[in-house]
Amino acid sequence: MSIEKMTLDEFHKKMAITTNNGIWPTLDKEKPSKEELEEALHMAHTSLYHWSKIGQPINIARAEYMVSRVYSAFSWAEPALHHARRCLKITEETGIGDFDLAFAYEAMTRAYLAAGVKKECKKYQLLTQKAINAMKGEEDRKICQTELDKIECD
Repeated sequence: MSIEKMTLDEFHKKMAITTNNGIWPTLDKEKPSKEELEEALHMAHTSLYHWSKIGQPINIARAEYMVSRVYSAFSWAEPALHHARRCLKITEETGIGDFDLAFAYEAMTRAYLAAGVKKECKKYQLLTQKAINAMKGEEDRKICQTELDKIECD
């Protein structure tokens, strides 16, 4: 058995990517179990931690998105909103835009749905749709639209 040697930064990056990518299979399930969501939440926080050590603002915004998504899947409104707001703030302050802006709005939509605040849910649902419509890439538009279509604010 060989041991992979890497720098601390390489380790942070590897762990951030691995844990982030490990969340999607759970979020893509129609009804993930509580245990699956708990594991996804641990991975989301782990990814955020590692990106906070070596990532750019875009990486941290995406990690905040994932943490918010998992909290929203649990219907834990307060932490879902906290992390969605952080994601949106980073996205807006850095002008990341496009795909990332649509997903930041989508995180806000889900968090307000978890909070049961229909007016804000609908507001961010419309902002998400507007951001999707303005996106350049067809494939990115399809991915974002698929996620938005899963949300019912009514």
